[in-house]
Amino acid sequence: VPRNEIVGIDINDDWKAIVRQLTHSPHGRIVLYRDSLDDTISMLRVRETAWGPILHERPDGSGEALRWTAQLPGAIGLDLADMARAADLDDALRIADHAGIPAQNLLLADRHGRIAWRLIGARPDRAAACPPAGGAAAVPAQCAPWPIRSDASPALLDPANHRLWTANGRVLDGPALAVAGNGGYDLGARGRQIRDGLLARERFDEKDLLAIQLDDRALFLQRWWVLLRQVLEHSDDPGLKRLEAASRHWEGRASADAVSYRLARGFRGMVLERVSAGLLAPARQRLGDQYLEPRLAQFEGVLWPLVSQRPAHLLPPPYASWDALLADAARGLDADLAAQGPPLAERSWGERNTAAICHPVSRALPAVARRWLCMPADGLPGDRDMPRVQGPAFGASQRMVVSPGHEADGIIQMPGGQSGHPLSPFWGAGHQDWVNGTPTPFLPGTTVHTLRLLPTRE
Repeated sequence: VPRNEIVGIDINDDWKAIVRQLTHSPHGRIVLYRDSLDDTISMLRVRETAWGPILHERPDGSGEALRWTAQLPGAIGLDLADMARAADLDDALRIADHAGIPAQNLLLADRHGRIAWRLIGARPDRAAACPPAGGAAAVPAQCAPWPIRSDASPALLDPANHRLWTANGRVLDGPALAVAGNGGYDLGARGRQIRDGLLARERFDEKDLLAIQLDDRALFLQRWWVLLRQVLEHSDDPGLKRLEAASRHWEGRASADAVSYRLARGFRGMVLERVSAGLLAPARQRLGDQYLEPRLAQFEGVLWPLVSQRPAHLLPPPYASWDALLADAARGLDADLAAQGPPLAERSWGERNTAAICHPVSRALPAVARRWLCMPADGLPGDRDMPRVQGPAFGASQRMVVSPGHEADGIIQMPGGQSGHPLSPFWGAGHQDWVNGTPTPFLPGTTVHTLRLLPTRE
């Protein structure tokens, strides 16, 4: 190994010094040692390409290199702060052209009634002939490595229907989708309910728009409840009688006290697990330890047609029929819930969807002290595939409704309260309003305390 490809890292060194050495080294061979080179621990080999370091080697000998936009010059900056001085929509769009933040959906509205959507943040600037992915050897020379840019992003200004929504779903198609790439989109169920709510009427006030954010109707899972009921009603399995009795009433919402919603959701999860395991078994068998379970947010587009049409050639082994697979999924749900103790009639969605919103410092504390740094463990309504998106430690970071120029009528709700300091009297203030969906004012009220930052007196 040429000596100019060897870098020594003392693992007892200051962490910042280690990062600095890694950043400026050739990254060919890295010797890990303790205090002196005589106490070598091991050698780390990092293969570099023009695109970046090789992260994963494929069975065919090719590799996957990391070219992360955030690590490239020009990707990060503070220009987004200029939004505070944007005068109108066009001004905000010009600022967005130079905002050095991770790629996001940007929705804008100004006091003149104009609205816009666009992608914001740096992205790969691939020419038309450059594929979005693939081994370096398969990419034309003029494409390797491609630069980045943050301007000329896909955008939609002043749509004819005067409505914009995103919900983390796929909002692009055709050439614009090729520019943006696959961002790991959510299933479209939540976006569809938001869209339908926005198109349901011509005029809205602040409370109308808050109601859309608080919509916990379980439209997506209703068909799964119907399927579960069909499986249970046609089963002679005595072990499924408990499920049949507990799932008779469909609440139609992911309310905290809903039982059938929890059962329908759990049943879908069990079916998905069995079907995806069967379809992906050949890949798992061929790749062995190198197999990585993909994130299949859009798998419903495969799963529901399969359980509806039930093609024999796609039936996962070892099941003799699709009916057998669905019955086994129901038994799996029953066993999973029975292992946890209480009767099925008491297994509400709120029991499963219990808030676990804690200060980051709580992770370093013993369990007995941790609860003092957490919000109350309330059973929460809502779920991922509906506008009221919230889980134990996941969900919308805030709910806000405000019309430019009418801020006094605005509404804001925050799950973490107003202060991040556990000893502050405002620790958790407003959290219960977020739990209950109670409208709280966007603008501050009467000043109670004033915090002044003063220079040090010598």
